[in-house]
Amino acid sequence: MRFVRFAVLLAFLVPSPALAQSQTPVGTAFSYQGQLQKSSVPHNGSADFVFRLFDDPTAGAQVGSDYSVNGLAVSAGLFTTTLDFGQVYNGQALWLQISVKTAGDAGFTTLTPRQPLLAVPYAQRVLGGAAANPWLTQPNGINYNGHVGVQSVPSSDISMVVGVPAGVNNNGLYVYSSSPSHAAFFVRNSATNGWGMFDDTSGRHYLAGKLGLGAQPGTSSLMLDVNNTLGNGARIISTGSSLESERAALSVLGQTGGGVFGRSSMGIISRSTDDRAIAGFSTNSFGVTGDCTSAGTWGALGTANEGVFAYSNSTARPAARFWTASGGTAIDAQGLVKVKTLQILGGADLAEPFDVAGDSPEPGALVVIDEERPGELRVSAEAYDTRVAGVISGANDLAPGMVMRAEGQAHADGAHAVALTGRVWCKADAAFGAIAPGDLLTTSPTAGHAMKASDATRRGGAVIGKAMTSLEGGKGLVLVLVSLQ
Repeated sequence: MRFVRFAVLLAFLVPSPALAQSQTPVGTAFSYQGQLQKSSVPHNGSADFVFRLFDDPTAGAQVGSDYSVNGLAVSAGLFTTTLDFGQVYNGQALWLQISVKTAGDAGFTTLTPRQPLLAVPYAQRVLGGAAANPWLTQPNGINYNGHVGVQSVPSSDISMVVGVPAGVNNNGLYVYSSSPSHAAFFVRNSATNGWGMFDDTSGRHYLAGKLGLGAQPGTSSLMLDVNNTLGNGARIISTGSSLESERAALSVLGQTGGGVFGRSSMGIISRSTDDRAIAGFSTNSFGVTGDCTSAGTWGALGTANEGVFAYSNSTARPAARFWTASGGTAIDAQGLVKVKTLQILGGADLAEPFDVAGDSPEPGALVVIDEERPGELRVSAEAYDTRVAGVISGANDLAPGMVMRAEGQAHADGAHAVALTGRVWCKADAAFGAIAPGDLLTTSPTAGHAMKASDATRRGGAVIGKAMTSLEGGKGLVLVLVSLQ
């Protein structure tokens, strides 16, 4: 007995839309036709058959269960039957093994070789069934129980893909909806802390339309609308690398639009009804920073009401810190500045800027009012000068603590900060008497130098202040508590 040939037939009936819901699904069975010869003669009569599927043409493992057909009519060697192994087609190659027994045979004879099961039966995978077929028909469409990968290869030969407008066929996945009240793409994960959408690629994405996360479609004009009532609206994590010029979890750029109606756009707008609009926390660096990248810009800008509010509940930590390198301006306030307590850490005297006559008068020089130049000063040059005004600040690396300046006003601005009160190092000459702490000081005949005001009859109105350090002889610097008398 030998097996001569076989054919596999699978027919699909495509229903019309009107009848689709009332017709029965195709199922998983397919037609099989073969020719049986016994002793090189086509067999006539009946025969019992056992059909099995294997994953190898000669050995391997059986897939599914036996399928038996008893008393099958065979005419002139030809027979036709229907085989149904259920949902066993998952894409792997399968071979059909046939065993047959005719009248008078002692047992079944297994025919060789096994016959390859070709592509047509595999089309049954699309018909449904959760166990082996991941494609399931649902009331809202079709569902895939597994992983779906969609890859698009650009092609200049394609100008239109079914359901996709021309020009967008190169997208990996295109989802389209023309309804303003229904989402084109809906993602939901009901598990706690589950990902609704996850993308671990470095590709760039273009969004034509709005993307709503937790927001009802049609309720917002924003391109991205995130609505969460349980916690943070969005969480973005970035791991820094020295290979990247920008290392930020969120990088936002506001550009100026082109054309007649183009306007500048802010990078971020943040609003809150009852709490902070922006909260910045950092483990090892600054919570919030503002940097200027070009002249005429601001690192941080506060507008109406309380533009900037800083608070700290720690006595050791400042609520706000403004710091600039190279002696630049850390705070430029145009308007009234109110403080409860002002502590100056960078200097020890209160000064005003004056123009001082002479070639580059040095810090520590004693200066007097210049009667020939209204509003200006000159270096002192005579004893007990009642025009004494102050000391040029900055000697001995002691900077002025505060400088009062009226920019643009005549006689109210100048090149030299002159200490009017507070502590300042002043040039002194002990040739007119040793100087001790507590001595009153006045102008001396030595240009720009103070001396001890020993003559009580002449020092009225000519005292610059009191010495806080001593000078036994010669010239040197004396720390002076400036207090004009």
